[in-house]
Amino acid sequence: RAALVVTIIRGKSYLSMGSVAMGIAGCIVDEDLFQNYLGMRNEYVDMSEFIRRMELNIYDEEEFERAIKWVRKYCKEGQDINPPDQQRTSQQKEQDWETVVKMTLIARDLMVGNSGLAEKGFGEEALGHNAIAAGFQGQREWTDFMPNGDFTEAILSSSFDWNGIREPFIVATENDSLNAMSMLFGH
Repeated sequence: RAALVVTIIRGKSYLSMGSVAMGIAGCIVDEDLFQNYLGMRNEYVDMSEFIRRMELNIYDEEEFERAIKWVRKYCKEGQDINPPDQQRTSQQKEQDWETVVKMTLIARDLMVGNSGLAEKGFGEEALGHNAIAAGFQGQREWTDFMPNGDFTEAILSSSFDWNGIREPFIVATENDSLNAMSMLFGH
């Protein structure tokens, strides 16, 4: 089994989406560990790439429509216990759902690519980073006015989404590369 693991991960990359989050030591990507011990590359993407891709529609818009329909059907919101004057409006919540679905599509595309982006004229973006594992930067460093990465991390790390059953993508919370490594070994 160990030889199979080495064969699968060698030559792949760990994609750091963002940087160190909230001072978590595991967020400091140890390049020597990944490169010399695991035979993996380290790749980095600034969080502004998420904003750029959302603003320029650099994601699969047809898949987005399918995904947001699925989310509306299956992802039920719990009770909002915030004081009424601090609750988000239904329009704000709908925008948040749309944003987190786009973030999810973009994170996956950054990891493994998406040939459909080349058809839209985004050849470089279509390639992805050949990432077998990744991490999404922590909330305070990402931004306090945008939705956090919890939905993205949870749905990508699961074994299903709006396309049905699939192999999980390994995506660590708060860009904790050490957690991603243990998730990858567990997978």
